[in-house]
Amino acid sequence: MTPLQIEGAPGGTLDDKLTRLEQVLRGLGRVLIGYSGGVDSALLVVAARRVLGDDAIAVTADSESYAEGELELAAEIARRFGIRHEIVKTRELDNPDYASNPVNRCYFCKTELFVHMESLASHLQADNILYGHNVDDVGDFRPGATAAREHGVRAPLQEAGFTKADVRELAKRWDIPVWNRPAMACLSSRFPYGTPVTSEGLRRVDRAEKFVRAQGFGSDIRVRHHDEVARIELPADDLQRLLADVDLRARLATGLSDLGYTRVTADLRGFRSGSLNEVLKKQADEVADSAATGISGGVAAAARRLGLGRSVSGEAQNITWVRLHSDATVRLADEALRCDLAAAAESRGGRYIALDLIPLD
Repeated sequence: MTPLQIEGAPGGTLDDKLTRLEQVLRGLGRVLIGYSGGVDSALLVVAARRVLGDDAIAVTADSESYAEGELELAAEIARRFGIRHEIVKTRELDNPDYASNPVNRCYFCKTELFVHMESLASHLQADNILYGHNVDDVGDFRPGATAAREHGVRAPLQEAGFTKADVRELAKRWDIPVWNRPAMACLSSRFPYGTPVTSEGLRRVDRAEKFVRAQGFGSDIRVRHHDEVARIELPADDLQRLLADVDLRARLATGLSDLGYTRVTADLRGFRSGSLNEVLKKQADEVADSAATGISGGVAAAARRLGLGRSVSGEAQNITWVRLHSDATVRLADEALRCDLAAAAESRGGRYIALDLIPLD
């Protein structure tokens, strides 16, 4: 396969970058492209199809870690653009290195995919394997990029200097339907590092996120799976709506409890893509001083200081949860008040501060 050649991230206009991308692709022969159906890989497969024709082949993993309907969406986009589409069955959960959910879990996932793609490349006489890594991915924590380097997998979008904004702009120009779709990481990303990833847990998360969306929320939501505790992340406007609506909170608490969660919470910091990686930075920054924590007591004191009245709080699976009376919960629709309460927990070493959706009264 062609050796990876990257000399920094070239700049220029989007058309300049497109020209470079086409030049990169022309020299790659027949290619297999790791294709999830997200905007990065969708743009790459469409670009490769435009340059290489039938020598551009999309490859999608049929994996338990992807939400129901994702494979069908990827297949529909491939059909729309006339792209040959191969599906490989991956079994990441059979690998204890993956299922134990270490911080480099994505390395084992990508390795599984690339091994399957290497076998398929041999069968189809493909010259190169590609994936949709872009310039903005370089500074993030991406163990999958290590697997790509080890297997000689090329990243043409990165080589041509494409940022995420470039990818979305060109995808919009080419009428790729996922051009404005929020990033959708695999369901395993909802599990805190060290919490084992299981088939049952993945299905529970999938059903939970579908239930939350069915209550009128958009795609930018996450249900983080802290064993028996669900931590819902919502964008600021949606979080404000939830906190102000007692009936909506009750529906979410009941619906997710029916799926097996014993405590249903809403993160007071709201939606953050990759929020579970925050733990890595906090662990690196922490000073080992357990006597200085007392997180739950600090939250209770902060609630009183902020005029929220009596509260009950506790800790489970890296979450500091707090339960308030209904009228105090409504007051948390004020973003400044939420941030003050969250900061009180974080100042004592709390990692995630979340509101129990079942009120005290």
